[in-house]
Amino acid sequence: MKKVPAILVVLASIPLLTFAAARTPSHGLVGLALLAIGAALLIGGLRWLRRLAAISPEALRTGAVELARRLGGEVTVSQFRAEYQISRELATEILEGFVAEGVAQREERPERSVYVIKELLPSMASKVCPYCGANLPVRSALRKCPNCGAQLEITKS
Repeated sequence: MKKVPAILVVLASIPLLTFAAARTPSHGLVGLALLAIGAALLIGGLRWLRRLAAISPEALRTGAVELARRLGGEVTVSQFRAEYQISRELATEILEGFVAEGVAQREERPERSVYVIKELLPSMASKVCPYCGANLPVRSALRKCPNCGAQLEITKS
């Protein structure tokens, strides 16, 4: 819906640029004026279309996940708004959509709501014995459990 005016602006620049190119040298100032107006319309229309594509719901959903990935799996409405320069209502709508789908959880913290995407939270790896349950750091050189001698398994928590 907002794309139609942007497309019309881009299309309006085409005849101006065409007329500017077709002018003879004696009409230099007219040609330059048409060229300047056509270029301004073309550049403005393309920037408008690019902005509309950047704030489409699909692009914002992808952007929210990328932002959460960069921020350790957690994102707030304010962070999302600042990153994409969108309204509070649109940012909340996108993040609440994640909550409705079960992709994220909203946690109330002092003075703000944080949306947590569990799959993006950093995980800790450790070596665990499947028999006695011994838990050892991954950096240890042990491959067998010091308690029972079983093969250690690396697990993420």
